[in-house]
Amino acid sequence: MIAADLAVEWIRQECADQGACGLLVLNAFGVEQQIPSLGRFAAEHAVTTPGAARDRVAPGVGPVLAYAPVEKTLDFATDLARGSSLAIVESVHGFSLEGWARQLGAIDLTRPDEHPEPIAPALVKAIDRLDFYKDNGFGDQFGKQQARRILQDLYDAGLLERNVILGALAAKEASSRALRNLSKLIDELDPS
Repeated sequence: MIAADLAVEWIRQECADQGACGLLVLNAFGVEQQIPSLGRFAAEHAVTTPGAARDRVAPGVGPVLAYAPVEKTLDFATDLARGSSLAIVESVHGFSLEGWARQLGAIDLTRPDEHPEPIAPALVKAIDRLDFYKDNGFGDQFGKQQARRILQDLYDAGLLERNVILGALAAKEASSRALRNLSKLIDELDPS
């Protein structure tokens, strides 16, 4: 709840600074009623989900707060935040934002004086190569083959960091489909 409170406070300040209305992005409607600060924010600003009508909100209208997003919701929230600000409250049981934060240099509002550790250069190179092959969401034979080769090299080198890879690719605008498919490929190599 502390993270949600801090994110709401930060987004409210961003709204004031930008003279814009905020937007709360959820996986499903109703979640905001379980956390008082989100409920108050929802009463004052727009609320949407990836499943809601696309004409409900427009990209780049104002600061976006995404609460406990899964891959699809993160992709949606990132698109809506273009040209504005984005705060995300991570769920301990959901999509890990470690790689996303490290890729973008995002600040953890619960520890604002700490900065994310940079991604190891060898892993950055592999992530860039995966990014190059992501166009078909790793759903075609060629994309899967290239991803498997890159992931196998990472596994052999002891660098197969699932959360960092998936999060960094999310930061590089990989689709939720690409992230799901890549996650399955990682699981084939390292089911732990």
